[in-house]
Amino acid sequence: MSLRAGLLLARAGEAAHPDAVAAFTRLAAAHGTPLYVYDAETIREQARALLAAFTPRFPRLRVRYALKANTNVEIVRLILSEGLAPEVVSEGEIRAALRAGAKGSDVLFSSSSKSPSEIDFALAHDVLLNVDNLDELGQVSAAAVRLGTTARISFRINPGVDPDTLHQINTGIPESKFGVHLDGGIARKGYETAKALPGLAIEGIHCHIGSQIIDPAGYEKTARKMLAFVRELKEELGLRLSFVDLGGGLGIPFEDGVPVMTPAVLAEALKPIWDEEIALLGYEPELWIEPGRFVVAQAGFLVARVNSVKTTPVKTFVNVDAGFNTLMRPAMYGAEHRVRVVGKDGPGTTLDVAGDVCETGDILAEGRLLPRPAAGDLVVFLDAGAYGFAMASEYNARPLPEEVLVDGDTARVIRRRGTFEELHRSEPETPAG
Repeated sequence: MSLRAGLLLARAGEAAHPDAVAAFTRLAAAHGTPLYVYDAETIREQARALLAAFTPRFPRLRVRYALKANTNVEIVRLILSEGLAPEVVSEGEIRAALRAGAKGSDVLFSSSSKSPSEIDFALAHDVLLNVDNLDELGQVSAAAVRLGTTARISFRINPGVDPDTLHQINTGIPESKFGVHLDGGIARKGYETAKALPGLAIEGIHCHIGSQIIDPAGYEKTARKMLAFVRELKEELGLRLSFVDLGGGLGIPFEDGVPVMTPAVLAEALKPIWDEEIALLGYEPELWIEPGRFVVAQAGFLVARVNSVKTTPVKTFVNVDAGFNTLMRPAMYGAEHRVRVVGKDGPGTTLDVAGDVCETGDILAEGRLLPRPAAGDLVVFLDAGAYGFAMASEYNARPLPEEVLVDGDTARVIRRRGTFEELHRSEPETPAG
């Protein structure tokens, strides 16, 4: 069977199956651990599921991919080949999108804190700037005038909607740092100001209410508020927008057997609201959505090797050769990634999978019922394709892991393993003696 078949068996809870054992043993032997593995076909399937759900219901549509989830250029190139466009939050991500083959005019830049050099770089490449505040708006106008160009802009709106997700990834509530608030007429003032400033071309409107959203209610409320405001912009300021971006945040299942909202469910929920509001508006902008996690998370596996197993009077720890420098989400968010022990089956033991970082909080999986592994065994963390390597660091002077893209039975290195020499690549040479 193929490498991909082995990955899918582990995802399905059959990590003891001989084909799963063969796949992960082969990958670890060839590439070492810790190792990020991505399944290309799963990425294709996720992108196509989005398009299949939204395209028949919304004839004017653009689906974007939020690069912050995974910025590897080969991953981005694969996603672009499926017809998605880039949404970015930094100059580095703009550069990654361009390296992957995107045109600058296809890129949406949505950072809430853009530096002057980032604004200049975006304008030089005709990137659409998603303005976060009125201070930034003035800077963009001045930069466009100075550079003798026109800045294509939209505004990121804070709609004041709570989608009932984790606080750290809840971006549309009033206390969030993101966007221009609808409340108090601030967003209206933004568009009115933009109309009067030189060097600006107003193209659309944007919002993003959070991540890992599994109920359409927040999207429904947001869509109504955003489209009512678009109507206000037309009636009071004479503005006709070319797009309305409702953001990303579509969740994925992080537990076995627990269903979550599908793209089709979300598209079906938004369709009647869109149709009703568009009829009132009198014209139809493009609908934009911009998922990140949904496209890449389930394609990713983090493979780690067990260094030792330690039983204390309180707990049993499985110490692995990855830590929160490799997979930050459990420490940062309390995220619970599913864990598989390769080649082991049978009754489980309550274990903590502990990382190799010298911090008490470096627990990658706490209180899990798992087959007890031994030193040298492989453990696999599922759903690691989003915010895995993208958040990785060299903390504790540990080189970055390798990334491999599996397509059928082939495995291709898309980022080689870091080296100890590279840990000091930016430091000045110190003379001997």
